[in-house]
Amino acid sequence: MEDASQRDLFAPILRSDALMGPLLLAARLFTTGIFVFYTQNVVTNHARSGFLYLAVAVDLFGVFLVALGYKARFAALLMAGGILATLLFRESMGLPSGFFTTLKVLAVASGFFFMFAYGPGPLSFDRYRAGTLGKLDKKANANFLSRVLNSKEAMAPLLLVARIVSTLVFFAAGIGKIVHTPVTRAYMIRHNPHVPTSLVYLAILTQFIFPVLVLLGYKTRYGALALSGFCIIATVLFHAEFGVPSEVEQFLLDFAIAGGFLFMFAQGPGPLSLDARSAPSHKII
Repeated sequence: MEDASQRDLFAPILRSDALMGPLLLAARLFTTGIFVFYTQNVVTNHARSGFLYLAVAVDLFGVFLVALGYKARFAALLMAGGILATLLFRESMGLPSGFFTTLKVLAVASGFFFMFAYGPGPLSFDRYRAGTLGKLDKKANANFLSRVLNSKEAMAPLLLVARIVSTLVFFAAGIGKIVHTPVTRAYMIRHNPHVPTSLVYLAILTQFIFPVLVLLGYKTRYGALALSGFCIIATVLFHAEFGVPSEVEQFLLDFAIAGGFLFMFAQGPGPLSLDARSAPSHKII
């Protein structure tokens, strides 16, 4: 964790493995559902590409590793590549392409980079193998990934880019709601008439204020937690039509994005951030 957590409102939560373990386990599981969905679509649509089936097998292997928290940093890189690869095979999977879906996929990949940087959390085989809470085992320090993880020159830009990319979908959606407010209201009525359409204005504020915090790396935990909650609430309210494949995809993508933001909440924004300037001793664990 960042040393700044000592002064953080969330410090009691962040320092408790009993609380952070289940939270980050849930975050890991949130990120895996979308891969199961894509696998089902590949099988259902009888894709003719052997490479696509190989990619699906690799992704399912990654799902297994992430769920267990075993070799999780390697698995996170694997899953980041896998989710980005789905953009190339959407037609084979019988799914339509779209601008917002592409931005959501990029946001999911960004969450995996935070998992790569900080590890899977307390409830994981990796933490059990490490032996000492919060530290990599000595044997692991010799491998290539550990050298990258301990390099501020490598990790600081990676986490900055991950933060930037994770916010794009919110800015785009916020602008869309401003420009097409009546259309958004109609969408809300069509998908959940019990929700007051005036909440569109709260959604617009949420999709600008908290992404700015994440982008700047200022009060990042507040921004990350708010965006994680927003993704979960919004998708439960408006993407719960499980008989429609495109809606199921949006539901699972939103949960995967929420999982990535929970990792950002747990560990902070990385060295290139305003938060880190008040905590110069920030380190990656």
